Amino acid sequence: MSKKCIICNVEAVYVIKDTSDYYCRECAEEHFGDLAMLVKVEDDVSKLKEIVGARLAPQERAEHEEEHEDYEQSN
Repeated sequence: MSKKCIICNVEAVYVIKDTSDYYCRECAEEHFGDLAMLVKVEDDVSKLKEIVGARLAPQERAEHEEEHEDYEQSN
């Protein structure tokens, strides 16, 4: 699900760090002189994916081990 610019509702490419304020390129350039102060949305998404992956990995591993044990017991 893509984030939308809070000004014009176009797909956002920038976000203010640690907020939910998203901006498209045009609005970001218009309202912020230095785009380096903003975080690219894809950078933000990559970090989120890493966090979710790290949290899911142990749970998925445990589920796989349970399924494997159940299979071995049934044979």
